[in-house]
Amino acid sequence: MRLPSLAMATCLALVPLVAVAQPAPRAAAPQAQPREREATISNQSGQTLRELYAAPPGAADFGPDLLGAETVPDRGNFRARIAGAACELEFRAVYQDGTEGRRRQNICQNRRVQFGDPSVPVREMTVRNETDGILLQIFAAPPNAPGRGPDRLGENIIPADRESRVRLGRTRDCVFDVTAVFEDGEEEMRPAVNLCRQPRLTFGDPNAPRREARINNTGDRAMREFYASTRAPLIWGPDRLASDLLPAGGEFTLRLRGAACLWDLRAVYEDEAEEVKQGVDLCRQRDVVFDGSGAPRPPDRRVTLVNRHEAAVQEVYISGAAEEDWGPDRMGDDASLPRGGRIEVGARLRDCEADLRIVFEERRAAEERASINLCETPVIVLRPGWTLTDRLDAGEPPETGPRPGSVRLRNGADVPVAELYAYPAGQDRGPDRLGRTVLGVGEALDFAPPDGTGCQADLLAIFRDGREVVLTGQDLCAGEELVLR
Repeated sequence: MRLPSLAMATCLALVPLVAVAQPAPRAAAPQAQPREREATISNQSGQTLRELYAAPPGAADFGPDLLGAETVPDRGNFRARIAGAACELEFRAVYQDGTEGRRRQNICQNRRVQFGDPSVPVREMTVRNETDGILLQIFAAPPNAPGRGPDRLGENIIPADRESRVRLGRTRDCVFDVTAVFEDGEEEMRPAVNLCRQPRLTFGDPNAPRREARINNTGDRAMREFYASTRAPLIWGPDRLASDLLPAGGEFTLRLRGAACLWDLRAVYEDEAEEVKQGVDLCRQRDVVFDGSGAPRPPDRRVTLVNRHEAAVQEVYISGAAEEDWGPDRMGDDASLPRGGRIEVGARLRDCEADLRIVFEERRAAEERASINLCETPVIVLRPGWTLTDRLDAGEPPETGPRPGSVRLRNGADVPVAELYAYPAGQDRGPDRLGRTVLGVGEALDFAPPDGTGCQADLLAIFRDGREVVLTGQDLCAGEELVLR
């Protein structure tokens, strides 16, 4: 056998050994971080827990309320889901009376977060409201505290002749300064009350007599508010009608509590006019009449609408520029304003500027224009583009005088005309021809002879201040203007 030469052996020696590659060990996959944490909140504060927040210490804000629409009663628990993977969290609790509590805890080590110390007694009191007003707030704080503390009622109130249990939370303090605040702003304070010995407080005088009177609205306007006070005009107290509306001709029973007999009464009507009766003796007077005579009416602003649209107008609304709603349909009993028709409408407004809205038949469309001066605009022609035109009476000839077969009555006095009568000479004056309206200062109306009355008649005008003016032997068909002074 032939042996390899030395050179060949050397070459073979220099050939490197090729190692078979072994697979590298697989690196451990990173553990997924949780998207949220859970913690059990234990409320041992002695109050209802209203809001709960959690965030890492030093965070810019606490984020959303973890309770949402829920609350946690005293000694109750709540399982909170907290977004994020942080273990170290700062919790913020807001209680029913507005006070707050904070706690920092690592919920990865201990998932139970407790607010309050159950070894501290719960301090509470029963508050009785023996006044005739609503008790809005109760404050209680230890004497010499920097402030009077939070409102312990929170979102609650204590109505007249009712009582409520008020919790102050867990505290070893017994002595508190307690202040009650009523809806009229009046305050009553009880200093240094020992709630450990006297946990029941009464505000008002339970021995004060009750007063009752029937309030009659005999006017022609609905009554929106009613007040009774012995300290007016500084404090009128609560609205005795609350959210009710007393219609014209209606009545309600006024119930009061107090030793005083003389009360000031104030009615506010739906048109914002006010009528005040001072020093009413409710110990003797059981019926009180409000007829609106002491409440000045806003002037009746009148305007004539002429329909030049292709469609009929079904509804008309006029409201003051500052009012929040349109009010009633001013068309009254008229079904609609046809194409080419005209109608006079009005509203009692304090100011001349008003907004106008018209609604077409079957409510197919509506048009509006704001800030119309009704004192300077007697006629508005409703036509395409009227909401933007410079002249609202464009296309309508100017008014030249009274309608044929009538006279124009103008109020030249400084008070409104409240009643107007027209009757043949020597006969009974008959019904009030103004009805529920008045003829305002400077206003005018065209007046035709009433049915059963000829052209020759006497006129009787009664002003708001009670003064009477009689014009005898007037020709009500003359087409002239008569000034009432």
